This record gives sequence, structure tokens and C-alpha cells, in this order.
Amino acid sequence: MGEYIYKVTAKTKTLADGTKANIAVFAYKPSYSFRDADTLNRRWASDAKCHLAERFVKTSKNYTGRVVLGETGEIAIPCKVGVFSDGWFDDNCK
Repeated sequence: MGEYIYKVTAKTKTLADGTKANIAVFAYKPSYSFRDADTLNRRWASDAKCHLAERFVKTSKNYTGRVVLGETGEIAIPCKVGVFSDGWFDDNCK
């Protein structure tokens, strides 16, 4: 199993209470076991365009300030970063 990295997208979802939240999607699963894990993780983050998600959150007027995991997610949390782990999301849902 392990940890997964998600990135915020421009897509939004209207929640049951009528508010909107941006949808975060799977970006990559980081590696911790290889000697060059940092290099691999940087490459995967680049390939997944995580830097664009970070810029979107910081500069876009279309960012709602809240995110849900996937299109089926119903729990929205405040978020100020464009890329995060599923563990971080779970910790902030409480």
C-alpha cells in the first residue's frame, strides 16, 4: 500500500451543501527504498506536472481554497498547497 501523492486540479465539484471544491487526483506513488529515490521522486513529480498544481493554487482566481480527493470525494478540506500526500489529507480531515 504505502503513501500516495495527489495534485490539485482546476476541475471543481459541487458538494451536497452547495459549496465548491477543487478535485485532487493521483499524481504518483513515491519511492523510499531505492538508493536514488530522491531522483526518482523528483522525476515522477515533474512528469506528473506537480509544479503546475502548485502554481495554480498560489495564483489562480479559480482556486476555491478547498479540495476533495477524486471526483467521488465528499469531504472537502482547506488547502494552501498544490501537492500533498493522502496521509496529510487524512490528518486534516479530522
